[in-house]
Amino acid sequence: MPIERKKWHFGVLSFTGTGHLIPLILLSQQLRDRGHKVTFFEKPKIENRVREAGLEFCPIGGSISPFKSKGPKVENPGFRSELSALQFNLTRIAHDMETYLNETPSVLKRTGVDALIIDEIALTGPTVAQMLRLPYFIFSVSVPLNFGWNPYSWLSGYRYSASWISGLLNAILEVSALQVHGPIRRGLDDCRRQLGLGPLREVEKLFPPLAQIVQLPQCLDLPRNKLPRNFYYTGPFANETARPEVEFPWDRLDGRPIIYASLGTTRNVLPAVFHMIAEACRDLDLQLVISLGGRFDPELFRDLPGNPLVTRYAPQLELLKLAKIVITHGGPNTVFEALMEGKPMVAIPLAHDQPAVAARLSRLKIAEVLPVMRLSAERIRKAVAKLLSDPSYFDAAIEMQTKLQSLRGLDRAVEVIEKSLERQPSRSHFAMNDEWPSSGDRFERPDVVTASLAPR
Repeated sequence: MPIERKKWHFGVLSFTGTGHLIPLILLSQQLRDRGHKVTFFEKPKIENRVREAGLEFCPIGGSISPFKSKGPKVENPGFRSELSALQFNLTRIAHDMETYLNETPSVLKRTGVDALIIDEIALTGPTVAQMLRLPYFIFSVSVPLNFGWNPYSWLSGYRYSASWISGLLNAILEVSALQVHGPIRRGLDDCRRQLGLGPLREVEKLFPPLAQIVQLPQCLDLPRNKLPRNFYYTGPFANETARPEVEFPWDRLDGRPIIYASLGTTRNVLPAVFHMIAEACRDLDLQLVISLGGRFDPELFRDLPGNPLVTRYAPQLELLKLAKIVITHGGPNTVFEALMEGKPMVAIPLAHDQPAVAARLSRLKIAEVLPVMRLSAERIRKAVAKLLSDPSYFDAAIEMQTKLQSLRGLDRAVEVIEKSLERQPSRSHFAMNDEWPSSGDRFERPDVVTASLAPR
């Protein structure tokens, strides 16, 4: 008679970006189907998306954000406007982190969460877990941050900007938010000291995650001689249930092979790139379909060269099945889904993890990678023509498709989570330092973290 597994209540500390949300919803649905309870703790703007997926949701930061309608303008960039944008983004990140540290621990305690699944971008997550002595897992939707995101900056155009000034300030923002010595990390360390905890860099030693689960498949990664402890490659989370239905003018497809172009949602702020893509594909005997990712009004692109089909959103999974090649920003969701369909790509990485993903595609000759800072319609045209004329790109994509389809990424991730929890004897196992002061009355005091995260 099989032994019944323990049922857990998982709290998910996510990130609101679509590329992060979709795989975490898929993982959560798989855990739910195994009999566990899963609750997302995030900003209210993703509540409907989570509940439509059949998952629980608890809002964090429910009050109106002071940054909701005060974003910096990007037109006519100059030093003052770029500096203002940097300050705005640092302050917004600090505000979000303060909110999480003030609200999340007490809400988690009240809802009876047993373990946490933390997006690696949710920087406050390990601190919250440590305060409550909750077992936790770090989840990477893409190339893990601790692997480094910019191995080939000269190839990928990682530091793209409209000017060298904005490029410099964008680099400062990423260092500030993600690197150990940036002001955001220093502010978080200040809060941890007030809570009686050591600096964030000591979490891995004093209160480590049970596992770091990575959606990136090992067969796509760069060769490695050493991996972090408790590290698990899984593979793409292939499932269509996390996608909302999207209206699409199927009747406008004319029967020609499709080039599908998408630059994602979060960093898709360069409308000129769509014009270059359209110009590059205008004379090909292929139909170009462009998804704007919700960033722009399709009416703004009515007069693109070649009259491509342009939509605000697109049913990406269905279109990838029909596409011959894919033009992408290198975001992990689009890349993994294209690979699951065996499609070669032209990658135009814009920021963050995208250059690191593109570098891996280039190494395996699955994609041609174009630096966006030197992008032109002619360069895109040559890259597309190279893919169409060289069957080795299609062979490499099909080979990767075969490998990925055998991985069962979701099943592997759930297996790691359940077995890791079964192996830990009790929650007290995680209280590794008996000298820590009790967090029972500390995490409910807003004054502990107020103003500590402000950039200095």
